[in-house]
Amino acid sequence: MRRGFKAQAERQAAELREAAGCSDTETINLHRLAAHLKLEVLAGHRALGDVQPFLDLHAEQPGAFSGATFHLPGDRIVVVYNPVVYESGEVLTARAAQTHGRTRSDVAHEIAHLVLGHKLREIKTIAGYPFLTCDPEQEEEANWLAGCLLLPRPLLLRAARDKEPDDDLAQRTYVTTDMVRFRMNTSGARMQASRGRGRRA
Repeated sequence: MRRGFKAQAERQAAELREAAGCSDTETINLHRLAAHLKLEVLAGHRALGDVQPFLDLHAEQPGAFSGATFHLPGDRIVVVYNPVVYESGEVLTARAAQTHGRTRSDVAHEIAHLVLGHKLREIKTIAGYPFLTCDPEQEEEANWLAGCLLLPRPLLLRAARDKEPDDDLAQRTYVTTDMVRFRMNTSGARMQASRGRGRRA
């Protein structure tokens, strides 16, 4: 990633969360953030009117398609997520999607691409369906900003100071445990909390 991007992403995520009415230690409502950015978030089968293409993709390669963004006439921007749960192949209900960790990461990732102004550059084909994607560096940047949106550093630091288990934090913030571990390790929050306890002792 380009120099200074990680710190920039933390600041940008904090600004976006504040604009969406979310404190730096709360679980973010992605639909509220999308509304602030004038985006729509839809399950793939709601957008296309058919779930079969997503089931076909899942059968070909589970998890191959996670989400995409469409720029439609009238300045309408729609973030579409895969309605099929990767682990089971079942179709998520709208309510379940809002608390499904992987789906929330996918939506946050698409929002991050938009906020960062990334452009589609590469074509990939999965199960006969062509997809335009961003380049690997932009995908990495979107992953990082998505992580900051879902788990900002102040939230991680409070959890680390409280010694909240990773699984509990994941359940409370509706993300995956892998996401919690990644953000804890890369943010340095647990190390900072440990040093703080040492100084107080």
